[in-house]
Amino acid sequence: MSEKDIKLGDEAPLFELESYNKGVIDLKEQIGDQKIVLIFSRYFGCPVCHLDLNTLLENKEKIREKGGKILYITQSGKDVANIYIQEKEIDFPVIPSTKDELYKEYGLGMMTPESVKQLRGKLKECKEQNIEHGEFEGWEQQGPGQFVIDENGEIIHACKGWLDVDAILEVL
Repeated sequence: MSEKDIKLGDEAPLFELESYNKGVIDLKEQIGDQKIVLIFSRYFGCPVCHLDLNTLLENKEKIREKGGKILYITQSGKDVANIYIQEKEIDFPVIPSTKDELYKEYGLGMMTPESVKQLRGKLKECKEQNIEHGEFEGWEQQGPGQFVIDENGEIIHACKGWLDVDAILEVL
């Protein structure tokens, strides 16, 4: 089965899922008030995802100041996710999904060649920050991604790959 190809101007695929920390998140109800920043991580134990999460947390106020609301998607299970939510004081919804659910709906399959190419540098950065690999959860080849959805429910930013906060801030 081929991946969906989400492009700028496409209507965002809707979902209604129970988050780990903020109740049921219905994307249809979220659309309209402000832009939505949809972050697809892999799982919390992934060191590069941990690195990207730290970057996201460092920049969440900038994203909010520019009118963005963060929704964070992960393949991690509830126990591991709750540890990170508490330790890092994550105050945006953390939503569980498998590779065959939201990741597939948003066209995120295997890591892109560009993401794989960036791994060595990212892992070096993880080592420098003493970020070690945690529990393996989810599909190890899963590609991360990020999307920004405008107030009309249209995709105005779509990126398959590791977190790029500057690109997100640019479209907000």
